[in-house]
Amino acid sequence: MRKQGSPGTCHLRARFQRWGLAPYALARAVMGSLALFACLISAALPALARPLDDVMQSKVLRVIVYDDFAPFSWTEESGTVKGIDADIGRAVAKELGVEANIIARIAGEEVDDDLRSNIWQGPRTGGPVGDVMLHVPMEREFIARNNLVGISNSYHHEKVAVAVHREMVDPALALKAFAKAKIAVQFSTAAHYYIMFADDEAYKNQVQPYRTMQSAVESFMSREAAGIIGPRSELEYLLGSKVGDVEILEPEYDTDIRMSWTIGTAVKQDSRDTGYAIGRALRTLENSGKLDEIFKSYGVTRVPPPTP
Repeated sequence: MRKQGSPGTCHLRARFQRWGLAPYALARAVMGSLALFACLISAALPALARPLDDVMQSKVLRVIVYDDFAPFSWTEESGTVKGIDADIGRAVAKELGVEANIIARIAGEEVDDDLRSNIWQGPRTGGPVGDVMLHVPMEREFIARNNLVGISNSYHHEKVAVAVHREMVDPALALKAFAKAKIAVQFSTAAHYYIMFADDEAYKNQVQPYRTMQSAVESFMSREAAGIIGPRSELEYLLGSKVGDVEILEPEYDTDIRMSWTIGTAVKQDSRDTGYAIGRALRTLENSGKLDEIFKSYGVTRVPPPTP
């Protein structure tokens, strides 16, 4: 079984499934003379997101990915950033004829915060903003609200799935099997909320919540639970070579809870030409099969985004 990142991953995964979108309030205290203030601000300004000409001239594409977010991105002890999104960033940079500078950062409280810190303003603690950020939700209200960035270039569709042991439950029953059989889930995620209250709480007494998805998968693989529910890409990655021993289902969910979502990229509003070039590179990678290969190298099935 493959390893996952630290428990901090729980916050990011839960957030990606619920789209917490609280507004961000910015406060700044101004002290000293105007000259001193200007100097301080100038020294603190991050390297800005850049139009395509500047990227090409520098020969480096700054790519922001989430840290501690396996299988999509995480930092090894050596300092190397690995994962699906990290490899996509490198492949895109290669298509553009530049080097990739992959920057992994921990998620903020909300996705809006991440766009501010990583694309259009910069981290409060200093450091560069990215030319592009990966794994950004392609959700209409979210896109409309974040008008300082350009969000586009969808490259994967994620969906909450259910893995089952065929010898313990009948896969044909789908979720109904868990009226009598145990099902594992990561605590405080969309999948958890759904399975607790679905079908008039028919499965509530069979739910086994765990702090991390890693723990939930371990329970499932030890057969303490007959099934497990969570994002398909994460299930496939954590199950690793054991994925062929189970059956993965994608039931229809009758709920208002977000159980599937599409991810794409974000660039600064005035750097849209960079976004267009990245989009062309992604399409080239998709058409050549390279995009699917990157996902497959981590044991994950890439799902093309649905047509809008």
